[in-house]
Amino acid sequence: MLVELYTAPATNSSEVAESPISSTSGELPEQEPTLELGDLLGSFDSREEAISSVERTGKEANQSVIDSTVSPFNDYTHVELLTVTVQNRDQSTHTKLYYLVTDEGY
Repeated sequence: MLVELYTAPATNSSEVAESPISSTSGELPEQEPTLELGDLLGSFDSREEAISSVERTGKEANQSVIDSTVSPFNDYTHVELLTVTVQNRDQSTHTKLYYLVTDEGY
């Protein structure tokens, strides 16, 4: 399985209001609309490797990941939302959002 990690657009909420793809009606792959996800950060062999990459990037910026969750957008897409809670050196925390796009089912 291939997992691509993308940055999610910044929002004022910890939830993303809309799916990052324009149609979620379950089209065949050749009919699926173009993904508008953001910046590609890398491709990985598993979700765990993608999360580890986020943790390494945080450590380089003197931040630590204290929590992470992965949740699907819906049953019709191969896009998942990775929500990461990051703690800064001053003990303040904030949330970062990423998209995980898998090739499962194709």
